[in-house]
Amino acid sequence: LFRVVLQAASSAGLVGARRVLDSTPLYDAVATMDTITLIRSAIRGLLRVAGDELEAELRGVLGSGDDYASLAKPGIDWDDQAGREQLIDSRARDGFACLTVLEGRGLDPVVSEAGQLLATVLGQDLECDEAGGGVFRIARRVAKDRVISTVDPQARHGHKTSARGFDGYKGHVAIDPDTEVITDTAVTAG
Repeated sequence: LFRVVLQAASSAGLVGARRVLDSTPLYDAVATMDTITLIRSAIRGLLRVAGDELEAELRGVLGSGDDYASLAKPGIDWDDQAGREQLIDSRARDGFACLTVLEGRGLDPVVSEAGQLLATVLGQDLECDEAGGGVFRIARRVAKDRVISTVDPQARHGHKTSARGFDGYKGHVAIDPDTEVITDTAVTAG
């Protein structure tokens, strides 16, 4: 319908060559996840879409003792830095072990997508401290185009201004300034 109306307006000479562009935040209702929640959710998602045989193989390489059944964060003393570091390292190792199981296999597209999401989550927030014995830690940086939720992996942190941020998408509109006819629209990550 949009294209037909635009073509009719163009044929009638109502739309010229000039355009005015604007963008606006499109807020997503998705909850932004921290690193531990992202990793656990991505592993849980992979286990959910894997067939019985693959799921059993994946569960066989999980060494943290987490069954990944609960949505809740693991019950640790969050004020204990060593405990937090151990939690991050153990869940990262579980994630990388799962990716190793998937490596080189012809996978169902849904399983492949879940594996790619897990790889993205692990790669964006973690670094391996080689000097500290190969321990995985949360990186002291924010990855470009960081996935903020496994529920809606395309949503991003966005900024309308430097002082006003949001989570979701940006809607872009092109308008003919003389007739105010919308000539194009697009949605991009925040």
